[in-house]
Amino acid sequence: MGANRTFRAGAVGLLLIGLTVLGATPAWATNMWWQQALLLVHIPVGSQTFTTNYVFTASEGANTTINVKCYNDLLQRIGPVAGVNVMVAAAQGQVANATPTTLQIVGAAGFSGIAWCWANNTASGLDFNVQLTVGLTTDLTPNGILNSPSSTLVATSTGLGETSSNVGGIPFYTTAGGAQNFAVLINPTQTPRTLSLQLFNTAGIAQGSPLSRVLPARGLALLTLPDSFGLTTPPSSGTVTITIPSSPGPGYLGWLLTAYVNTGRVVFTPIGLDGDNSAFLPSTDAP
Repeated sequence: MGANRTFRAGAVGLLLIGLTVLGATPAWATNMWWQQALLLVHIPVGSQTFTTNYVFTASEGANTTINVKCYNDLLQRIGPVAGVNVMVAAAQGQVANATPTTLQIVGAAGFSGIAWCWANNTASGLDFNVQLTVGLTTDLTPNGILNSPSSTLVATSTGLGETSSNVGGIPFYTTAGGAQNFAVLINPTQTPRTLSLQLFNTAGIAQGSPLSRVLPARGLALLTLPDSFGLTTPPSSGTVTITIPSSPGPGYLGWLLTAYVNTGRVVFTPIGLDGDNSAFLPSTDAP
């Protein structure tokens, strides 16, 4: 089953909660870079749509034309073969907005709800920033999630520019008050990676055996926490460590989306990576 189908089933229940806004906390990693990975979702939910908006900023200077190419959860390229260029080339500090529609992913063959994109400044190699917003909205115009007073389930994060070659993890999850947790893991490189994920309770006691998950080249995987570990009585709160057992090189990154029903908040944050064994996206892997 594709990850988008699992995501769709969980997201519908999540979105109907009707939550409010909480800004995300950043991972340690430096995300401003001339290549970045972006999460993309666009799922109709009743009269609204759970979708993503992007704000690109030319942080280093002019001549910043960002080419965006996307993949679905079945490892297939979707959208225009050449990608879509986002123009922030006039001056340093210039801003450009984009949506799944302007990136020509909505309605594209092979797209059914969830994907990831590679944003690449092919012209000059100048670094850029991306604000990535997820939310439930009726306003599908660029930056409409934040501009529309009717938008709900809104949280922001950043595009990611670094991948891990070994240690990373999810610092905390909880199911208290019916909170739901979705971990999105992406391998943007051309080489498959095998991940080992270990679940712990908040006392630091390992829960069950490590979960082995293969991320194919350009692959996307979706985990629900703690259900994906298959335990009869999983801890209601805990943490997850992620390692690449054979350490073949940089190969994964990702985000955690958590909805706290008891406080009416959403957190959308990058998965933390160990600085000693992470590396920026390799230009040789750019599609």
